[in-house]
Amino acid sequence: MKHRKSLVVVAAVASLFMAACATGSETRNRSSDTLSLNGDRSDFVEAYKAAGEELKKLTGFSIEPRNVPSTENYQQVIRSSLQSSSSTDIIKWWSGYRLQDLARTGSLANLDAEWDKAVKNGWVNPDTKPSFSYDGHVYAMPMYKSYWVIYYNKHVYKDLNLSVPTTWDQFIGNAEKIKAAGITPFFATQEAGWTSFIWFEEILSKLDPDFYVKLMNGEAKYTDPPARRAMEIWADLYARGFFTAPDTAWDNEPALFKSGKVAMVPMGTWRNAIFTQNGLTDADYGAFIMPTIAPNTKPSVIIESGVFAVPQRASNAEAAKKALGEWLNPAVQQVWVKHINDISANPQVPITNPILTSVVKQVQQLNPVELERYWEASPPALIEGNVQDLAMFMVQPTPENIESTLQKLQKRAEDEWAKWRQQR
Repeated sequence: MKHRKSLVVVAAVASLFMAACATGSETRNRSSDTLSLNGDRSDFVEAYKAAGEELKKLTGFSIEPRNVPSTENYQQVIRSSLQSSSSTDIIKWWSGYRLQDLARTGSLANLDAEWDKAVKNGWVNPDTKPSFSYDGHVYAMPMYKSYWVIYYNKHVYKDLNLSVPTTWDQFIGNAEKIKAAGITPFFATQEAGWTSFIWFEEILSKLDPDFYVKLMNGEAKYTDPPARRAMEIWADLYARGFFTAPDTAWDNEPALFKSGKVAMVPMGTWRNAIFTQNGLTDADYGAFIMPTIAPNTKPSVIIESGVFAVPQRASNAEAAKKALGEWLNPAVQQVWVKHINDISANPQVPITNPILTSVVKQVQQLNPVELERYWEASPPALIEGNVQDLAMFMVQPTPENIESTLQKLQKRAEDEWAKWRQQR
């Protein structure tokens, strides 16, 4: 059965790569004022088009988006297409080590000039440059700036007379009351593949943000006490029955949240668009930054930014670079963030969505340490192996499985960090 499944996956990826090659052929034959863009977010397609219309006014080029529905398949398609002339003019990717993994192959175009232009115009925070760079050069432009928060169902909170928690004890106390009312407190799933890291990341970063940074940079061990304590807390929350089943469908999350069957969802502010598309308003839900766990711990928040990059071998690479030079222009960003219901990477662009406004207000009040998301914060091979082990832990989140899981994570960390440093 496993062999048959592997063959199906290989066939699916091969089919998607053939489609990508066809896309490359279409790219060479289409209108010269249109740039092709490949991504893995179907909910962004209309936003790409709308932002593209604004880009056309500034650069003469609009956007023709493509979409690969699976994040795992999408990564394989992009890595394959970059080795040929079949890539689209612009690709959606991730920041941090994932971007570095592509840039160090020489397959991405240098965007130093476009970045410098954005900095000069005040369109981007220059301090964020490392997230979009490799070896001192910029290879991508930020798509947005998402904060990771806990979304909560306001109707559940109101019915149970709960307040937004500002301490860990209040957070857990709310979960206990929600569970007692027959409602699942927290959404969690390993069904989407990457999603298994979410609760480990949130717990560890709120327990010891300094250790989180060291662990992500390969300067601490998964077997060190803070990581072990994070796993113990996670296992305890499972033992209390606070989570959805680990195989709960990722696509069911919005409906479960809207119906009140699940009271709280940890996710980036980019998920805000999905909730609004499902008919939720700020009367139905809100968001808060998860409280710190240990006493006297500095507040922290996970941040994330998808990126746009230009393949070196794209047929319209120069035009694509010109377009990305205007991507952070306020005129483009106002249209873009209105469609995606998230926060612009350009600090000049106003926020009008009430959920996002409340999140930014909390950030201003807490002044938290901003931490890069787990998915982007270490070498890809390390993270992708770890999410599989974390997914297995979610199936059997017992104290007995904590040590074996941590040992596997640490062994992989040692191996992958050694490979990464050797390849630089």
